[in-house]
Amino acid sequence: MKKLLLEAPILTRSGYGEHARLVFRSLRSKGDIEIFINPLEWGSTGWISEDSEERRAIESCIGRFGALIEQAKQAKQDPVFDYQVHVGIPNEFTKKAARSVCVTAGIETDRVSSDWLMKTHQGLDKLIVPSNHAKEGFIKTSYEVHNTQTDQKMLLSCNCPVDVIPYPVKDIKPEHLKFEVDTKFNFLSVALLGPRKNLERMIRWFMEEFKNDDVGLILKTARTSGSTMDKMITRDHLKSTLEPFKTTDHKCKVYLLHGDLSEEEVHSLYVRDDVHAYLTATHGEGYGLPVFEAVYSGLPVVATDWSGHLDFLSGDTKENNKVKNKKLFARVDYDLNKIPESVIWKNILVKDSQWAYPKEASFKRQMRNMFKNYGMYKKWASSLKEQSQQNFDKQKICDMMVESIFGSEQSIGQNKEEEVLIL
Repeated sequence: MKKLLLEAPILTRSGYGEHARLVFRSLRSKGDIEIFINPLEWGSTGWISEDSEERRAIESCIGRFGALIEQAKQAKQDPVFDYQVHVGIPNEFTKKAARSVCVTAGIETDRVSSDWLMKTHQGLDKLIVPSNHAKEGFIKTSYEVHNTQTDQKMLLSCNCPVDVIPYPVKDIKPEHLKFEVDTKFNFLSVALLGPRKNLERMIRWFMEEFKNDDVGLILKTARTSGSTMDKMITRDHLKSTLEPFKTTDHKCKVYLLHGDLSEEEVHSLYVRDDVHAYLTATHGEGYGLPVFEAVYSGLPVVATDWSGHLDFLSGDTKENNKVKNKKLFARVDYDLNKIPESVIWKNILVKDSQWAYPKEASFKRQMRNMFKNYGMYKKWASSLKEQSQQNFDKQKICDMMVESIFGSEQSIGQNKEEEVLIL
């Protein structure tokens, strides 16, 4: 039986944790490999604590990896793997197997860093990303680099295939939370606090637009975790954002949900009778998992008309006896401009890269349209739900993941480093 090393933040409560568990489920379906898991951290996010058959299977693979490492130490040699799957950002990848694959969310901006591209020249056989936006970030980015040894200018670009494997629809029985709202029409938004999600502007625009309306905004958010300290920080941050509206008479309300929720509890938010639409003013998404969960739950969406979530916000619709593919959400116009210097992150969010800036007037107009013409958007959402159930079936996605990771058995060990193109 061949050995596979899975390096991933598989037990974390993060997008990459969810991505890693999708990879693990796909690998288990293959059945003829021995999986070894090196569990990585992901920032300061917490770890899942639910006891389940999958969790126990993950723990078993982690224990197997620990035992193998100990054997290798005693033998004074590195462990040998036939396959390696690294889930995370590419600049953390180091080749450790005959065939190496990196599963990454890509980047939310319009380009990836030169360090990420360089990794595709250092043993990567395949990149797997969840959206066409993420793929374009790799295949459309190139850099002119200077080789100091040869004093030549070179063009650095992606040097391995890039496959798009999206997330699957989940069949989860909701476990409803015991909280009440007293507004008649309510938007939902699920996102961590941070510059990219643009929550502060979204809240301000919501408060300004619905000043005289019986409308609510339910925010499931946090800074990094579900801890009591994080709750205090998050609450204070939102209070500060809402401070300018404190002395004015507003009918609309903002509700804060904080804390670690199970998948059943999270999915209950999308199907509550008092939740009517999903709202996001994001600058960009590699995929946009909460938006996707809202879509396959049948919730209408107001979103920025750019980046990864567009892959699942379009569907076939019949108009004038012709079937057309159409964007079935409330599309917010945007400007594509450079990211702020404050969010530049070495080797990840690079200087001069761009993301979307939603236009205030368009965002307010689309929220209002959703509120006034809800029946039309709900009809669109029902169509998207039905199509997503077919297009993103779990078994179909797992089969795609397995095929992409393993490829042709004859290709193992044939990947060689190539020089960047000399200009």
